[in-house]
Amino acid sequence: MAELSGFEVLGLLKEIGSSLRGTYVNNIFSAGPSQLFRFRKAESPDVWLVVSPKRGVWISKKVEERGETTEFTTKLRGEIERARFTGASQADLDRVFELHFEREGGLTLVVELMPPGNIIVTDSEGRVVLAQEEVRSKTRRVVRGEAYKPPLQNRVSPTAVTAEDVRRMLEQETSAGGAIGRHVGLPRKYVTELLTRLGLMDDSPASSLRGRETEVVRAILQMLNEADKEPRPSVAETPKGEEVFAISPTGLKLRESAGSLSEICDELFLQEATSGAEAPPPEGGRRKELEVTISKLKSEAESLVSRAESARVAAREAAAGTTHDALEILKTSGITAVRVPATPAAIASAAFDYAKKLERKSAEGLEAAARLEKALMKVGPSQKRPATALPKRKPEWFERFRWFTTSGGKLAIGGRDAQSNTILIKRHVDDNDLVYHADLFGSPFFVLKGGRDQSEFEALELSQATVSFSSGWKTGLGAADAYWVQRDQVSGTAESGEYLAKGSFVIRGKKNFVRHAMLQVAIGLDVAGRVMAGPESAVAKACKDYVVLVPHREKASDTAKKVKRELALLGAGGGSAPLDDIIRALPSGGGKIVRKKSSAGLRDKP
Repeated sequence: MAELSGFEVLGLLKEIGSSLRGTYVNNIFSAGPSQLFRFRKAESPDVWLVVSPKRGVWISKKVEERGETTEFTTKLRGEIERARFTGASQADLDRVFELHFEREGGLTLVVELMPPGNIIVTDSEGRVVLAQEEVRSKTRRVVRGEAYKPPLQNRVSPTAVTAEDVRRMLEQETSAGGAIGRHVGLPRKYVTELLTRLGLMDDSPASSLRGRETEVVRAILQMLNEADKEPRPSVAETPKGEEVFAISPTGLKLRESAGSLSEICDELFLQEATSGAEAPPPEGGRRKELEVTISKLKSEAESLVSRAESARVAAREAAAGTTHDALEILKTSGITAVRVPATPAAIASAAFDYAKKLERKSAEGLEAAARLEKALMKVGPSQKRPATALPKRKPEWFERFRWFTTSGGKLAIGGRDAQSNTILIKRHVDDNDLVYHADLFGSPFFVLKGGRDQSEFEALELSQATVSFSSGWKTGLGAADAYWVQRDQVSGTAESGEYLAKGSFVIRGKKNFVRHAMLQVAIGLDVAGRVMAGPESAVAKACKDYVVLVPHREKASDTAKKVKRELALLGAGGGSAPLDDIIRALPSGGGKIVRKKSSAGLRDKP
């Protein structure tokens, strides 16, 4: 479901500040998980404010007066009732509302939208006087009597990013989307909007932004200015579903435009925010949802600890080397430091700080998992859907290779290593077949059986598979070129005086190139219960349920476990698929699940 980002919070705060000017809190009521504030101004109609820690804060014209109260509502009344509204603010373009009041000194109502959401009241000195949910963790405390600190922001604020910052980001990432999304505090939908305005896509190479650093900063500030000075609230259809925008998005179909973001919130969020019940999770119930979330939190925490240990090793190596060596260690270790120090000791210190940050995030994840485990004990047993049993069968000959069936129904088979490349070309290529290879060192051969009459779309599918299963996956490329040739253009005989390595062949004659094929792999189980991996368009034809991966720094075994779990949850029989089969189907190196599809439909991974 659509949700508010920092851009929409910015727009809503301006609407709130304008509507509540000169008013005071007349009463507060409960409405499900939300609080409803009634503001009054002399000789003016009452103004209603919805305060939802899950959905947001907005001026409502549809809410009706309620009589319900909770213990928290009563405490909230004691702190804020009769307080006069003085203004609204936002810290660092984050998903945090700050509403300021005057009553025997200053008060601030803080509403945090980051899960699980919170409503907090602080006094004039910034101390917490009331919190809907107290937080007591190693990295953050929200406790009565202690100073309030907003959630930690690990990325550069969009309001402060510089061209030099962008240049360093581009050196650390392979894709334009990764460079901006992982280092600048921009919501994902606005990263896509930014790149669209620059004529690029999320998976465009990071190098495509080199030399355009100042233009990137200018485009970010332009979006901020539009959201602040010239907002155009809308709901647009994106590949990830409907999204709320504070500005007019580029190239997206608008489902709805409105005069204010509050109107959109009333339309999209009011019923859920005030009903006390969110939409029930599909088939698994609340228990299943909690179990999956706990498992993900623990898995991510383990990954963070592993990355932190690697960062500490890199820090020790950097401290012992030259500045040049230290910078190379920092870069190759995947350590994100936007402003890179200039001495080995300082670089090592930055790497240690990065390790500490990862360890803090891991601790937060484990604490969140522990809280959810307590909640799980209060939930009744789930009605689990049994995993689909995979039928026993005799493997087909092509399953010793990489394989998939194209969207046109043709068989595509690829080599796994030098030996299987040799066997594939020498034994399994007929005159009516086409042979594919990536324009990279370290590429498999892929053969399209009966490919002489291939469609343009099948050529794209084969090219995508060839580059995805090449060395480009492990190095984190976003796209690469591939080409196809006829059977008689492939020879295992070198020119006179030359030598061919094992598994290598000579290509003679014209190469038919397919440019910029995307490195992305979908994996699922076909009707015969076989693990199939290939381009999403091909896998979607053969598998009712599948997940989509992109290159990511992770062990292949860890990725395979996540794939197996996701397929099992989708009901694809993935729980019964041998883990080794999934590992064999994956490209060389780990991947990140970015999308999954069940028979119910396609959606981004939450």
